[in-house]
Amino acid sequence: MFNTRSENNTAPSICLRHDVDGLLWKQESDSSGEPFWKHSATLNAFGYVQASKQQRRFSACSPDTSYALICDNSRHIFLYRQSTPVTTPLRNRKTGQQVSEVAKQQVVTLETNDTIYGLHALNDRFFVLTHKTLYMVKV
Repeated sequence: MFNTRSENNTAPSICLRHDVDGLLWKQESDSSGEPFWKHSATLNAFGYVQASKQQRRFSACSPDTSYALICDNSRHIFLYRQSTPVTTPLRNRKTGQQVSEVAKQQVVTLETNDTIYGLHALNDRFFVLTHKTLYMVKV
């Protein structure tokens, strides 16, 4: 799906789709120096969401995996936050079951229709590069 750097600037992690989720894997070494792949994070339902985006150009996630991004060819960036606990009682309208966590989605619309050439995510902001402008969006 994409690759990303972790918080401690080690080797890049790779995100692979498994069923509907995106799983982040990073390469580590054991005590003898033999490399192996370790599961480091799960982006819930991100594989499902990414498959629905026909105009997808770039995907990324923050180093702390608190959010993931999908960028269209031009203009739109879709931000998907990981589930967080809710502080007030919340119930599902159809089932009546109480919900303890909610994941939020947001859409950022750029002021231009220029082609997007790059996307980079940090923990508290992300950058989008077009032909004429470098945008910085605070999360």
